Amino acid sequence: MFFLIFLSLSAAAESGEELLNSIVGTMNSFDSFRANISIDGLSGSISYKRPGSLNVKFSDGRVLSGNGRHLWIYSPARGIAGKQDLKGLTGGLGGLLSGYESVSSTGKVLKLKSDNKYYEEIIVSVTPNNIIKSLKLRAKGRSDFMDITFSGVQTNIGLSSSIFNFHPPANAQIVENPLNQRE
Repeated sequence: MFFLIFLSLSAAAESGEELLNSIVGTMNSFDSFRANISIDGLSGSISYKRPGSLNVKFSDGRVLSGNGRHLWIYSPARGIAGKQDLKGLTGGLGGLLSGYESVSSTGKVLKLKSDNKYYEEIIVSVTPNNIIKSLKLRAKGRSDFMDITFSGVQTNIGLSSSIFNFHPPANAQIVENPLNQRE
C-alpha cells in the first residue's frame, strides 16, 4: 500500500522542465494582463499586451514602457528619458527563463541555475494555475537577489494600445539607445 501511494505522489509531481514549460505556456496564453508589482520594495503597476507591449509605472514616477518598437525608461527625478530601439526583438518570459543547465522544482517553486547566464540563479514561485507570484533573480557575481512580486493579477482584460506609447515630458532630456552605449 505504501508503495502505491509513493508511486501516485511521484507521478503527480512535475519535473522542473515540466513546470517551466507550464509556466511559460500559461503566461504566453494571455492576450493581456495587469498586476500590482513590487521590485525590491518599490511598488507600482504593470500592464502587458501581446505581442511585446509593456508598461510599468512605479510609485516614485519612474516609467518603463515598450510598444515592441521602442522601450522608454523615464526617471522624473533625473529628468531623463532613455529611448531604446528594440528592432522588433523581445526576449519575453521565455527568453528570461531559457538556457539554464539546472532546472528543478519543489511544488510550485521553480529553480534555475547557470554559470553562463547574466542571472546565475532564478527562483520562480507560481499560483496553483501557474501564474507567476514572484521572481528572485541573482546576477552573476552577486550574492543578493532582486525580488519581484506580483499581486492582483488580471488576465485578458483588453488593454488599449495607447498606454504602451509613452511620450516623455517636453523638458526631459532624451538619450537615444542608452543600452547600446559603453561607459
